[in-house]
Amino acid sequence: MQENYHLLVESIKDYAVYMLDVAGHITTWNVGAERMKGYAEKEIVGTHFSTLFTPQDQEKGKPGKELEIALSKGRYEEEGFRIRKDGTKFWVNVIITPIFSETKEHIGYAKITRDLTEKRRSEELYLLLVNQVKEYAIFMLDVAGNILTWNEGAERIKGYTSHEIVGNHFSIFYTHEDKVINKPGKELEIALRTGKYEEEGWRVRKDGSLFWANVVLTPIYADRHMGYAKVTRDLTERRDLEKINRANTILEATNKELERFAFTVSHDLKEPLRKISLFSNLILNEQKNPLSESQQEHMKKVIFSAGRMNTMIEDILDFSTLSRKQHFEKYNLNDVVSETVELLEQSIEEKKAVIQYSELPHAIIIPSQMRQLFQNLISNSIKFSRKDVPPVVNISHEFINKEKIKVADLWPSDQYLELKIKDNGIGFDPQYAEKVFNLFERLHSKSEYEGTGLGLAISKKIVDNHGGAIFAQSELGRGVEFTLVLPA
Repeated sequence: MQENYHLLVESIKDYAVYMLDVAGHITTWNVGAERMKGYAEKEIVGTHFSTLFTPQDQEKGKPGKELEIALSKGRYEEEGFRIRKDGTKFWVNVIITPIFSETKEHIGYAKITRDLTEKRRSEELYLLLVNQVKEYAIFMLDVAGNILTWNEGAERIKGYTSHEIVGNHFSIFYTHEDKVINKPGKELEIALRTGKYEEEGWRVRKDGSLFWANVVLTPIYADRHMGYAKVTRDLTERRDLEKINRANTILEATNKELERFAFTVSHDLKEPLRKISLFSNLILNEQKNPLSESQQEHMKKVIFSAGRMNTMIEDILDFSTLSRKQHFEKYNLNDVVSETVELLEQSIEEKKAVIQYSELPHAIIIPSQMRQLFQNLISNSIKFSRKDVPPVVNISHEFINKEKIKVADLWPSDQYLELKIKDNGIGFDPQYAEKVFNLFERLHSKSEYEGTGLGLAISKKIVDNHGGAIFAQSELGRGVEFTLVLPA
């Protein structure tokens, strides 16, 4: 029987199986040990097994400690580096077991070594692959949901570095509302019960901003349940595009009706005005029967009124066609303001106006309408400026959560962009704060300030088109502050 065991051990080629005496000297050496470590039996038998350890492990006395642990606990197992005859390092799994005689005398150790270099290389390559993936957050959780690993994609998407986040519970990425209902815990339960959990929903970055994510959660098993693999993909841009497409569909639904209205206004109202203006000019310039001086004055008022009515119709057309043939885009608001300032360059220079704005964000807007909105508001600030100081217009922004919004009829969003346009002009009585947005509402006489009373009504229509709201705050002599709230 003993001979058969000896033959069995000798024939094993995939494992190094050998014996040590009580001091750690090698007493036997199989074919697998020779193939793995490079030493022939006659070269190694009698040598202390510390020869097979790295110089660093030898300095620390690691070989002796392993024998001590094996003897005191009945077994020692680990994975680590060992050294071949040619000096190369390789990664192994090692098991050391103490051997006792029939009289229970300790006579040595049995040592089994398995070469795991290829397995480790595969694991390292896989880890390298995962860490290099930038489009997906790929990380592991323990059975309780605590974060164990963190790749580069996770850092890019969620904003945390590895040393900041490893060890934290993955619920840190969830909104307050989801935490209250224990959504993270329920996801782990479903994944463990069904083998997989997948959804799309809001997650939270380190800076507190929300992003729309696709999440896949899978339980990991070895000989037991070890934890979970979690893959997260940022779908914010895709969701933005879907929102844009839905908004464009709603917008286009109104096009035909608005086009019919615009055509009616253009044809039925402007044509008679052109004739009034044309024939009034013919009468005024009649040579054979010239008008008296008072008649000429009357006729000039008719021509002026016709021109004013024509301008008013143009403004009404602008108001009625604001939703026609327009599309939402993701656009930089800095560009909108700078383009508007360029359009108003002449009036800005004449009044020596100063337009102040810091770094404004990108937003999903209808660019042409937003330019018109800023043009209307900045023009108003310049027009209704005080005579003693040059006009100053300040534009600022902040993001606010939906909990702070108390306005009805806004497009639903988890976050809103609040824009403030404040000037140092003549202002108005606070009682008119809502009326200023009404059609044809004027707070000043035509002789004092030109205009049709449609500018702010058009501005409100533009904000409505964007699913937002606009407010005005003012006091006489203390300027006006317009607040725009838009879905972010």
